[in-house]
Amino acid sequence: MHLIVGVFRLLVAAIGIVGVREIWLGDDLPGLVYFTNQSNLLLVVVMAWAGVGSLRAATRRGAPPATSSRLDGPPAWLKGAATLFILIAGLVYAVILEPGDPQPELILGLTDSDLVHVVTPIAALADFVLVDPHRRLRLRLALAWLAYPLAYCLFTTVRGAVAPELGYPYGFVDVAVHGYAGLLVNVALYGVGFWVLGAIIIGLDRVLPTRSLLAPPRLASIPESAPPPGSAQDDPLRGDVRGTRA
Repeated sequence: MHLIVGVFRLLVAAIGIVGVREIWLGDDLPGLVYFTNQSNLLLVVVMAWAGVGSLRAATRRGAPPATSSRLDGPPAWLKGAATLFILIAGLVYAVILEPGDPQPELILGLTDSDLVHVVTPIAALADFVLVDPHRRLRLRLALAWLAYPLAYCLFTTVRGAVAPELGYPYGFVDVAVHGYAGLLVNVALYGVGFWVLGAIIIGLDRVLPTRSLLAPPRLASIPESAPPPGSAQDDPLRGDVRGTRA
């Protein structure tokens, strides 16, 4: 199963790379300003990392080492963050943004926009629910994860003020339309929504079985008892004792 999971994760990473290919090919570097492209690039890194970890586990033939390695996969908080950010991109596209100009079909009737707004969010959520081990995240992470969307909003605001000719990547952060007071209102509303979405992700993590629903446990040698308070394994940004790697 680890082999199948590893291939799936690497496939998701490849889809993300294809979806933002104009950026890394150098044809659309300004496209990096879009949250969708940034969240997809983060997902590419996280899924490739997790995919390599799954393939490494497949080569162990059911005999995991006594200690974990960074190559076993990303920490739980980072995997959860990548899942949240790509879901934000997909939901904002589906619910808030106006449809853009028609794009040529790339493969199987899908466009680049479909890949980065629909396919990768669905794949990331499925991987999180079905493949990741669970009960590793804590509610406080939902607030910590907001640091990136807030930093992104600050970046777009400063960029728009310094170089107004560049405009704003999304209408709801456009100061020229909403003013700074309207921007603050939007930041508060979206911030609450993103926190709720992060809390839902953590809630899923807390109610799903500890062991992965599909992949066999990779770190079977880790004890089931809880770590002592204040230990490194008790760090809320790394998950609990039942595995800190996705």
